[in-house]
Amino acid sequence: MAAIDWEQFNDNFQYYDNDIVKEVIYIFINEYDSRISNLQKDIEKKDYENLSFHAHSFKSVIGNYMAPTAYEFARKLEESAKNNNEEEIIRIFPELKSSTEELLFELKNYLQNLEK
Repeated sequence: MAAIDWEQFNDNFQYYDNDIVKEVIYIFINEYDSRISNLQKDIEKKDYENLSFHAHSFKSVIGNYMAPTAYEFARKLEESAKNNNEEEIIRIFPELKSSTEELLFELKNYLQNLEK
């Protein structure tokens, strides 16, 4: 199954110039490692207030790309952080990371196709 719902993605970006779409994707790619690192640090520090904030922010960014699985894991991580549910946080974070890595891969492939 694709990480991105391509029909929704195309609907979302249909009125944008390809250069703008590429720029938005490049921003996600360039910020990805930092966002994952912030989440990891918050988990390690058990700083659930910041974890909730960072998960919420990441969820919003993921929403731009119509990636329902990654979005749902980000939502669950945010909710678990708000509830100080360490067990769920530990369970969900690897799933979020895996699903966003798939998203990243698909976005990079999409960019390569746009640049052909």
